[in-house]
Amino acid sequence: MLGWARRTGLNGVAAALVALGGWLAATPAQAFDPMLDVNVAAAVEAGRVDEAIGLLDKALADETDPLIVEDLLKRRADLLAKAGRARDAGDAYARLADAIARRQGEATPDKTPQVLSPALIPVWDKAGAAYEQAGDAALAIDAYASVLRIVAAAGLDPKIAADVFGRLDSLAENAPDGEPAERAVDALEAFADYRQDVADRAAGGATKALGDDKKYKDVKIYYATDRARTGSELPSDFYGGQRGQLELGTATVSIPLTHRPGAIEAPSIWSFEFREDPERHIVLSQVIPKADAAVFAEMQAQLKDKDAKEAFVFVHGFNVPFNEAAMRTAQMAYDMNFEGLPILYSWPSRASVLSYIADTAVVNFSGRRLSRFLDDVVAKSGATRIHLVAHSMGNRALTDALELFALRHKGEPPAFDQVLFTAPDLDAGLFGEMVETIRPTAERITLYASDRDWALAVSRKLHGDAPRAGQGGDGIVQLADVDSIDMTAIGEDMLAHSYYANNPSALSDILSLFWRDASPERRCGMTRHASAGSGYWIYSPEDCDSGALLSTLSILRRGKVTNANEALSFMNRYILSPTVDQEERSRLGNALNRLFGKG
Repeated sequence: MLGWARRTGLNGVAAALVALGGWLAATPAQAFDPMLDVNVAAAVEAGRVDEAIGLLDKALADETDPLIVEDLLKRRADLLAKAGRARDAGDAYARLADAIARRQGEATPDKTPQVLSPALIPVWDKAGAAYEQAGDAALAIDAYASVLRIVAAAGLDPKIAADVFGRLDSLAENAPDGEPAERAVDALEAFADYRQDVADRAAGGATKALGDDKKYKDVKIYYATDRARTGSELPSDFYGGQRGQLELGTATVSIPLTHRPGAIEAPSIWSFEFREDPERHIVLSQVIPKADAAVFAEMQAQLKDKDAKEAFVFVHGFNVPFNEAAMRTAQMAYDMNFEGLPILYSWPSRASVLSYIADTAVVNFSGRRLSRFLDDVVAKSGATRIHLVAHSMGNRALTDALELFALRHKGEPPAFDQVLFTAPDLDAGLFGEMVETIRPTAERITLYASDRDWALAVSRKLHGDAPRAGQGGDGIVQLADVDSIDMTAIGEDMLAHSYYANNPSALSDILSLFWRDASPERRCGMTRHASAGSGYWIYSPEDCDSGALLSTLSILRRGKVTNANEALSFMNRYILSPTVDQEERSRLGNALNRLFGKG
């Protein structure tokens, strides 16, 4: 079949995809089995690799969610590579690359789009290595050529592809004359031209202009992580899912000026976008590990001339790689027009739906490291108002960290301003016990809960139907001195389940907390649950005007507005266009009056 495909004009990798039978047929959605990875690992441990692959194939046959499909394909490819089945592994990595491309839009084997996302670089690299090991030079050449093409198209440092360039050069020298050798030479020459162009521009200082015509903004964030480095220099692949030592640094994320609040813009085949472009997409462009002292010195320098010496620390949840957590941190800071320090704490989630149980095994250990890092943020960052936001499984790290912090600093004033537990994935009863110890560390504690969160439903199933702290509805956790908010109305985001940051109105609520330390009755969209003696609130996003309110609040906050009359005057004179209708003005005005205690 491969020979037939090559005769029809398809390149080697596309031919392999045709041979694999194309994309998975759509099937009715099935409930994903969180024990699958455990069962696969047990089969591998017992030496039954074929059984493990069979389990993955069965799951693939029943699965339609693209992200889960990619996780299954990656696990399958890695398993084949580890088992020494090189040719099968190469085909599996090629299939994974095709799945990543297809998630961004429609493609068929006879019209494969030239998707140039940096996310494909490590996949094609592994495919090439597997094909080379299997002795299939033609397919290895195509895979390595894809790596070089993506690096050049994305404008990345040519040095990150030096090893691939060398391997492709060796294949070109040893390949017999013919089409594969010609493709290798063409790829090498094109990349050599790109490398020379980069060198010439560097020598002449002809880097991209950073003037007023730039259509994106660079957002600098700080990070601490106990992920191990992968060895890759790619920002998107710099840290992996294995545990390492605690390391600090800075990262740069570009946000396009056309960005919509709450969104993480990425390339899409539907828009004929085949590579990351900082003028259209949110891009993690730089990751720089640094000495601890250097990081805290930069934090202090950034806050030196600021009136508000403020910071927030974000702890991501399950199924989140480092690069996505960094982009989410920057997006939140940008959308809230946050002038302080955006700080990410990234624990070693394996960023796979299959690895839910594996993630649970590492997150609590990270909590101990996070606790000491918070000590340093309080003592060394220069921030006097520090907010903490944790999501999903990341709340396990934060609750552990704060409990230890509280015990070390017993009797001291609160070190943190706002502490937000969003969709916390831990036992509801345990959460209540821990909050009793944690409460003195914060000015205000807020619990965001949802009755439509995928990960929490899976977690409850795994824990014998024991209620989770982040679940909303009638069983929502209600504790003294904790504001419990049911955010179910915002909706669900399945595997990302990041409704708190995906929805502009939820970010408006967070901004209201950061700015005014506003109690629920003073915030937009909040209604106390109707039952007698109820201790929780229900959030209605439709009342909060989405992006308009978020933009208004962020500008007013930076303008140091202190009362409702001043806020309304500033809004009408400088923020709202004269064409904005009276109903929208009234809605925004009501929200501001409520925030300043006049509603």
